[in-house]
Amino acid sequence: MARFLYSLDKKTRWSDTWPEKSDDLWVDMGPNDQGHIQEIVEHLYRAHPKVIEHLLHGENRRPSLLVEDDAVSFMLALVPTHQDEPLHHLSFIIGKHFLVTAHLDDDSPVVDQAFGYIKQNQMMDEGVDFALYQVLSGHVEALRHNVNVIDQQFERLHEMMLDHPYKDMAPLILKLRKRAMEAKYMLDPEGSIFELLKSSDFPYVRKKNHPYMQDVAYMMQEVVSEVEQIRSGLAEMVEAYTSLQSNAINLVMRFLTVISVLSLPATTIASIYGMNFKIPELKWSFGYWYALSLMLVVTLVLLYAMKKKSHRG
Repeated sequence: MARFLYSLDKKTRWSDTWPEKSDDLWVDMGPNDQGHIQEIVEHLYRAHPKVIEHLLHGENRRPSLLVEDDAVSFMLALVPTHQDEPLHHLSFIIGKHFLVTAHLDDDSPVVDQAFGYIKQNQMMDEGVDFALYQVLSGHVEALRHNVNVIDQQFERLHEMMLDHPYKDMAPLILKLRKRAMEAKYMLDPEGSIFELLKSSDFPYVRKKNHPYMQDVAYMMQEVVSEVEQIRSGLAEMVEAYTSLQSNAINLVMRFLTVISVLSLPATTIASIYGMNFKIPELKWSFGYWYALSLMLVVTLVLLYAMKKKSHRG
């Protein structure tokens, strides 16, 4: 059921039904309110159909913003810490004296915390913009926590690559890189939304509350910057991993080349003595040992020459 937190005569009140009168009103809608969204929103103002569409079917969209004459609506997304976790969306509508929050896919701990804080401290008379700040601040903190988890996974992957440079880590790197790219894909438009909210031209944030919005926008900018750093670091890790794999292949090829070169003198000598014409050494009683000794000496001389050249290089 929708819940209502409002101020009346500078006192904070709350209810499970529409208040008869209010100065500032916050309406929070959860998973059980999908069938009442249009009724609730149109009770506040005449919303554009796109606003209702975004509220009901925004789970597959990037964070977005719609500006109307009487309100501004936008949607944010919480980046998951693991790839198999669902993406949680949080929608907002803010007008001059009302705020709507909607989290239709699941309960929102961020909204619950902000709602409880405003209710417990009797702060609804600070305005709907202050209530919005409380929700946005909790949202950015949750984003920062989730991005830190991704960053820790990146650091562990980096340490693993240094400890085991020739281990097959391509699937792990590509999986984490995909998640970082998805996070950036979601957070870039959110950064633009926060920049608009902190603007002095935004009509639904009072002058005294502008510093709050500037603070939360700066926090959001740090999160976006951290995701960009992780993405860049993963791109460099891919290059380093490719280079390590190339070095491994080069070492194998170098070893095979050395073996081939060292076996060449013995092969040449054996092919000479295998020709179909008379060779005096073939009837010599020590001819076999002579041929083996010759192969060994030539191979050792060649090995010494290769090592000497390698040290000089």
